[in-house]
Amino acid sequence: MKGKRLFAIIGALIFLGGTVVGCGTAPNPAGKTGSSAVTITFWNAYSETDNEEKTIVNDVIPAFEKLHPGIKVQNVTLPYSNMQEKLFTAAAGQSLPDVARLDIIWMPQLAKLGVLVPQQNLTGWNDLSKKVFAGPLSTNVYEGKYYGLPLDTNTKVLFSNPAVLKAHGINHPPATMDQFIADIKKATSGSGKSRVYGYTLPGDSLWQLIPWIDSFGGSVLSPDQKTATGYLNGPKTFAAINTLVGLYKAGYITGILPGATGDMDGLAKGEYAFIDEGPWDVPSMAKTYPQVKYNMSLWPAGPAGSVQVVGGEDIGIFNTDSAHEKAAWEFEKYMMSTKIQTEMQAAGQMSVLKKLPSSKRLAGLDYFNIFRKQLATAKSRPSVPAFTKIEQDIETEVTKAAQGKESVQQALDNATKEANALLAS
Repeated sequence: MKGKRLFAIIGALIFLGGTVVGCGTAPNPAGKTGSSAVTITFWNAYSETDNEEKTIVNDVIPAFEKLHPGIKVQNVTLPYSNMQEKLFTAAAGQSLPDVARLDIIWMPQLAKLGVLVPQQNLTGWNDLSKKVFAGPLSTNVYEGKYYGLPLDTNTKVLFSNPAVLKAHGINHPPATMDQFIADIKKATSGSGKSRVYGYTLPGDSLWQLIPWIDSFGGSVLSPDQKTATGYLNGPKTFAAINTLVGLYKAGYITGILPGATGDMDGLAKGEYAFIDEGPWDVPSMAKTYPQVKYNMSLWPAGPAGSVQVVGGEDIGIFNTDSAHEKAAWEFEKYMMSTKIQTEMQAAGQMSVLKKLPSSKRLAGLDYFNIFRKQLATAKSRPSVPAFTKIEQDIETEVTKAAQGKESVQQALDNATKEANALLAS
């Protein structure tokens, strides 16, 4: 079994384009201090320039250790850009942390390697799972088992420039997909430097496409995530992608291909009527364009409702020994508490709890409310180990369709064939 696991880990490293040699020495594995206290290591990629890491180091960990005098937490903050590679390197060298904050797309990859502890049988897990949004929770599933809990989350809503809308006779942001499409067309005008696009789609990754696909009632994979046939190339997904490609070819939207103005910049400068973005754009707009007014509204509802995409991070426990796994679970439960979820949202990390009591700590952060409302219907991208490659193949095929190199149906059929091959490998 260990031999198979090591082979799988080496294969994953090759897939990531990394090598064990030259990745640097991983931080020390968990161990025991000279006293009877158990020391657990907590890997994460919290921002060192914002308040995230400071809150973890100065507030969260000291409070946890005071509450649990038999447990010490060694915080290890890593750059996001190479944390995934370090995790796989550490797995190959059997020097993994005890607990980690993980990008949601890493969870199924690590679960497949067998290095994560299944959690649904841990005491208290079921109660905690009922308190979080369903979309973020779904990112922790692999082969029918849950390997973690969502730790922080995000999604997108519709941003609009009211000055652009007014100039084109649009009185308010659209509530339905049909009205949205009509408004995109209506808000498109001018040419050259005076060109205004109704909407921009900054790329064609699933982060951009899922809101369209799922709101139209389509999906990338089957509910059991075993096949793409009839889903990625099914009629509802086709309707969503065909709509986008048609709008792009007709000049109503931009951004699918490189060269367009960034979405936030374009909205602020009046080049775009609509964009869909996350909560990070609110402080960014306040800092970069303090005089610009904009609206935020729920994503327009299509045939399947208003469905946006789930982002964020999960928290998982690695297989070590019973003492460290038990201590790591205590830390995970603490990170999921209302107290810490409130503190981390105050630091800029959106809470995963469906109910978050009002708090003075959250003063001035009311803008999170609309994103939390959108999360109630948001859905995750496929939670499968091959997600990254599946997404790349979809991007490639949709780009070809936008360029007119192949039909939308052919693009989706090609992506479906490629996805099925990856799912079977």
